[in-house]
Amino acid sequence: MKKCPSHKIEILKTRKIISCDKLKFPWKQDSKGYFLIKIENNKICCGFVNNKHKMIIELRGKNTDKMIKEIAKRKLCNLENMGYIASELMTAKNCIKSKKRYIQR
Repeated sequence: MKKCPSHKIEILKTRKIISCDKLKFPWKQDSKGYFLIKIENNKICCGFVNNKHKMIIELRGKNTDKMIKEIAKRKLCNLENMGYIASELMTAKNCIKSKKRYIQR
């Protein structure tokens, strides 16, 4: 396994600092389609549905990192929606760990 590089980082006093708590991002449907997520048999099921409302890909597993990377590799959504889907996958993963019911937001 490779190690992460450990270089000294210079933190500039002139860096731009963005306060994000009050930012608003209205939801826009991705032009490629949308995702449906559920938990089944203690695994995350993440289906990609095209704009004709047909599920054409379903990812299954517990490793959300690999699911997110597969979504990115296949370019199934834009970056704005990638943040949302990654957040939903992590929520589903946490629900499995804590044995709570998962409801997609």
